[in-house]
Amino acid sequence: MPCGTLSRMRLLPGPAEGAVAVTVISLEMTDAADLIDASVPVGASLDVVTDARPDLSESFYRRVGANWAWVDRLSWTPEQWQGWVDRPEHHLLVCRIDGVEAGYTELEQQEGGNVEIAYFGLLPEAIGRGLGGWLLSRAIEYAWNLPGTTRVWVHTCDLDGPAALPNYRARGLRECDRMVEWRMPDA
Repeated sequence: MPCGTLSRMRLLPGPAEGAVAVTVISLEMTDAADLIDASVPVGASLDVVTDARPDLSESFYRRVGANWAWVDRLSWTPEQWQGWVDRPEHHLLVCRIDGVEAGYTELEQQEGGNVEIAYFGLLPEAIGRGLGGWLLSRAIEYAWNLPGTTRVWVHTCDLDGPAALPNYRARGLRECDRMVEWRMPDA
């Protein structure tokens, strides 16, 4: 199924005729020492966004997720985006290459010392330039530097880019759960 078709899918509560089964894999790291770093690409930089920027969060979500069937927030209102970013547990990091936006990650501090890499990805024009491993390393490192972190975790699925799961594993994250969700391609 071409990526353009995948981006027009909606989540379902269970199996249905015509639905696509999507395997979701959760990975975790429970010790900061398990991080396997990646080298910094020439010209790469990382900015920690310290003010609540719903416009930036939404823009990256739409641009990065367009080819990977990110659908859970497409219908969010401006108020929902504001509520997502306007919390102390939300952290937005923007990757640039030679000063130009290339990708991002959003982290969410959760109860029990968990930090979820809620969103992570590169813009289409930045894929294949060696940024993914470095950005993920920086995201994991940032998560471990937040007070009280005992676990960093992330989800991926078989609709994500082909480098996603290998990148997560290459950074030292280990699979901790696997489940199936159902999606229906929109007409």
